[in-house]
Amino acid sequence: SLCVQGLTLEELTQEIDARYAATIPGVAVTPVLVQRAPHFLFVLGEVAQPGKFELTGPTTLMGALALSGGWNIGANLRQVIVFRRDENWQVTATLVNLRGPVYGRQRMLANDIWLNDSDIVYVPKTAIQIADDKIQQYFTQGLYGLFPQFAFGQFNFDNFDLLSQ
Repeated sequence: SLCVQGLTLEELTQEIDARYAATIPGVAVTPVLVQRAPHFLFVLGEVAQPGKFELTGPTTLMGALALSGGWNIGANLRQVIVFRRDENWQVTATLVNLRGPVYGRQRMLANDIWLNDSDIVYVPKTAIQIADDKIQQYFTQGLYGLFPQFAFGQFNFDNFDLLSQ
């Protein structure tokens, strides 16, 4: 068996020929690439449709946002992160500010980057959206869910007497 990931066809030919030369001299192999493995990217966070998307051609960061249906209200376009693995298989993170180009205040070429296979694009929430989520979780779903009589100022002291407890 032979791992061929990352080899060019020429490198693969040389490797196979070298292995055959050791056991069967005079055999020459010509590999033919019939189909390439699909390339994917992942878009997560505050986008309309997060998920896995196939890269069918060169794609930029803005193209990835378009594939995912655009960004949600509350998306922090100033801190979009692209995670990718380098040649040593270490994860690197690139912080990109897309707010200027998205709103026409800055040229796109300065901030957009080309994406590679298996890149992960993360669009975080703004600080106000995080605060809104916490308020929603703690008060609307939490406190007011447990004690609906506190909601909307409709507290009834006849049914719930705090002074007697």
